[in-house]
Order: sequence, then C-alpha cells, then structure tokens
Amino acid sequence: MAQSASTGFSFTKLIVSDVDNLYSFYNRVFGLVEKTRVQQGEGEHELDEIIMGADEAGYSSPTLVIQRFPNRPIPDRGEVTLGFVVDDVDATVEKAWAEGGSVYRAAHAQPQHGVKVAFIKDSDGHLIEIVEML
Repeated sequence: MAQSASTGFSFTKLIVSDVDNLYSFYNRVFGLVEKTRVQQGEGEHELDEIIMGADEAGYSSPTLVIQRFPNRPIPDRGEVTLGFVVDDVDATVEKAWAEGGSVYRAAHAQPQHGVKVAFIKDSDGHLIEIVEML
C-alpha cells in the first residue's frame, strides 16, 4: 500500500539525459536517496524516472523526480532552478565539482538577507541555487 502524503507542494520533476548519472549527482552532493524507480510505457510515452527525497522522510516531504523520455527530445536547460538549503555552501560546491557539476556563480554572502548563496549546475547542466543560512 502506498504511503499517504499531505496535500500541498509535493514534488518537482526534472527531465534529464541520464537518470542514473543524475541520481548519483543528487545523492552524493545533497544526500537524496531513491524512494522508487518507475520504468514504463512504450513509444513516445516510454518513461524512466527516479523519485528521490530525504532518507528518513518517506513521502511526507517534497521529492525531486528525475525523468527521461528516451523517445522525446530533452528540453533546453534553464527550464527550472532547483533550490537547496545546505549547512555549508562551500563544501557543497566542492562536492558538486567532484561529481561533474560546475560553478555558475561563486558563493557570496548576502548578510542583509542572512544567507550565503552560490549557483551551480549539475552534471547535466541544470541550474541549482544553494543557500546557507548565516
């Protein structure tokens, strides 16, 4: 039986070129774990997706779904900006770099907002904003 989820914002879906590669990136950089994998359909509707979230959260907190439609073109990058709050922006940037990501905008403090922010790209080129609370 499926675990019940509360109403409200629940998930973000990101269409990627390689679900296994991107799962590895988000697992190693942000600690997201696979909740389930769906491989179904055929033709234009063939789908391969991994639903990820915090290890202990089940489906009670928002999830990131990375999906690939093998028989459709991948949308242009920049269709979405993912956001993660982290304990250490600099360490997260280093992890992203080690996992094939890149730095789009270096970490910079914004004390007027109480945050330190950096923009990185995952190993598929999708933009991610990472925020450390100061």
